[in-house]
Amino acid sequence: METTNEMPIITLKNGIRVGNFSSPHPFTFTSGEVLPACSEGRTKNLMLQNKEVEHDNGRWVDIELSWEMSDEVAKELNAIAKRDDVDIVLVPFPIMTAVKETNTSADVASIILDKIRVCRSADRVTKTIYPNRFCT
Repeated sequence: METTNEMPIITLKNGIRVGNFSSPHPFTFTSGEVLPACSEGRTKNLMLQNKEVEHDNGRWVDIELSWEMSDEVAKELNAIAKRDDVDIVLVPFPIMTAVKETNTSADVASIILDKIRVCRSADRVTKTIYPNRFCT
């Protein structure tokens, strides 16, 4: 399946160019800018594959969750890492975790990790995020 549209990118008031890798929800920054949501097709295409291990203790089931990088996500991350038109790409925490855990060459992982970040919430009620603070 191919991505159905390009990654949304905006320039923040502080000059940082930020992209939305795959979130179906927009990001609102405390500085007022809004990074648009991705299309449904892009969001579904760039989902990680869940790996679940169940542990049944007789009363409930605990699920140990991990993620596996799909070829499509890896290709898109590699393409984005080489782009000059975006400084930071916001990815879901599971993607950040998968990149760090995937057995890729150190050079490739470091190039991708230079570009991707997880948003840092400024306010859980309003769901705003910081325009200058990101998680690695």
